[in-house]
Amino acid sequence: MYAEISHAPLREKSAISDRTLFLVACLYAVPLAGLIWWKPLLAVAFVLAPILLLVVSYGPLLVGLVIVASFTFFPIESVVTMLPADLVAMALAAAYLADLFINGRTVKKNVLLGPFVVYLCVAFVSIALELFTLLSIRFFLRQLLYLVTFLATAHFARRADVHKYLLLFVLAAVANSLLSLSQFLSAGGAIRAFGLAGKGYGDHAMLAFLISAMYYLWTDDIRKRIWWASAALIALGAIAATQTRAPAITAGWGLLVGIVTTLVMSRRINASRPRINLVTAVILALLVFPLIALYTPVFAGITHRFGRMGFQASETILLRMSLWKAALAAFWAHPVLGIGSGNFSQVKLWVPEVKFDPIFAFVSGLGTHSVIMSVLAETGLIGLMAFFNFFTRPITAAFRNLFSVNDRCDMPAAISLFVIAVVILGSSFYAGAWFWGNNGFHMAVFFGLIVAFQDCHTGANDA
Repeated sequence: MYAEISHAPLREKSAISDRTLFLVACLYAVPLAGLIWWKPLLAVAFVLAPILLLVVSYGPLLVGLVIVASFTFFPIESVVTMLPADLVAMALAAAYLADLFINGRTVKKNVLLGPFVVYLCVAFVSIALELFTLLSIRFFLRQLLYLVTFLATAHFARRADVHKYLLLFVLAAVANSLLSLSQFLSAGGAIRAFGLAGKGYGDHAMLAFLISAMYYLWTDDIRKRIWWASAALIALGAIAATQTRAPAITAGWGLLVGIVTTLVMSRRINASRPRINLVTAVILALLVFPLIALYTPVFAGITHRFGRMGFQASETILLRMSLWKAALAAFWAHPVLGIGSGNFSQVKLWVPEVKFDPIFAFVSGLGTHSVIMSVLAETGLIGLMAFFNFFTRPITAAFRNLFSVNDRCDMPAAISLFVIAVVILGSSFYAGAWFWGNNGFHMAVFFGLIVAFQDCHTGANDA
C-alpha cells in the first residue's frame, strides 16, 4: 500500500510505500537511540535534521517562511545587518536551484525578470564607478537576494495558492499588530510601538490593511467578513500605534484605489456583494471611529502627531526636506549614474557642501526616506529610467490579471495585488523602503505572486 504525504499547509501531495516508510523509520531509529544514550544534544539535532531537510526541499513552504520571517527585525550580524528573512531567503534560493537542476523543473517566462535585471545592472555599474564601497556591496548583495526571492516566489507559487500566501501575510501582520497594540496601550499611548518588526512596520501593516479590506469587500460568508474586517481594523490600529504618517497616507489613497477598482470589476462580472459590503463598512465607520477618537484618551498622542503634518509645523518634514535637498545635490553633481547604489548615507563624502546645511547635521547618515530620491541620487537619470521601467511593469501585469479573472473568488486576490503594485510605486515618491530590509522582501514576494497569478490564470506553458 501507499501512504500520501502532504506538505501542510499548502497540500501538495506525494506518495511513498508503507514498506519504504518502515525501512526509513528503522534506519533512523537505531542511530537516534545511540545518540540519546551518548550525546543528547546531538540527538536533538538529529531529530531536527529531517525537518530542516523537508523545509529546504519544499520551496512553497519556504516562500511562506520568508513572509513570516520578514515580520521580525533582529539583526544577526551588525556589519552587514543580516536579518532572519535573509537566512530564510538563502534557504529559498537553495530550494529554487535544487528544484531546477535536481528535480528538472523548467523555467517559465517571467515578464518582470528583464526589467529587474536591467535595474540591477545599472546599479552594479553605478557601484563599480565608485570603486565598490562596503555600503554599496552590502546593498547589491541584498538586491541579488531580492531577485532570487522574486524568482523563487514566482516559480513555487504557481504550484501553491496565491490566496494562501496573502492570508499568511495578513495572519503574520495581525499577530505582530496585536503585539504592537498591546505595547502601545500598556504605555498609555505614549510610545511608538512596532512589535517585532522594527520601524518599517507601518508599511507592513499598510499592505495587510489593504489586502484585508479587499477580501472583506468580496466575501459572502458573514464569518469570513467578520474576520477580514477585524484583520483590517487591527492592521489600521497598528499603523496608528506606529504613529508613522506615510503608511497612513498610503493606506488612505490605496484604499480609494481598491474601492474604485472593486466597483468597476463588480460591475464587469455583475456582482452586487462588494457594493453591499462597502455601504455596510462606510456606515459602521461613520458610527464607530468618531466614538473611538472622542472617548479614548490614548489616541491623543496619535491625533497630535498626525495633526502636525503641515510643512511649517512638523520638524520631521523639515528633516526629510533636508535629506531630499542632499539627494538633489548628489544628483546634480553626478547626474548620469549617481554616487553609487547604497552610498547615500555617506553622501557628504561625494558632495561635501551638504554639510553646510544646518539641518543636515541632524540627519547625516540616514537614508533619503524616498525611494525616488535614493534612486536619483545613487544611480542618476539612467537608474531612474530603469527604476520606472521595473516598478511600472507589475502594475501593468496586475491590471491585466484583473481582466483574466472570471471567478469572483479570485477577484480579491487580483485586486489586492493590483493595489499593492500601485501603492509600492506611489509611495516611492514620498516614502517607502522597497529596496531595503524586510520591505524589499515584501516587494519581491508580491511581485512574484503577481507573475504566478498571471500564469495560473492565462494558462502559460513551460518555456
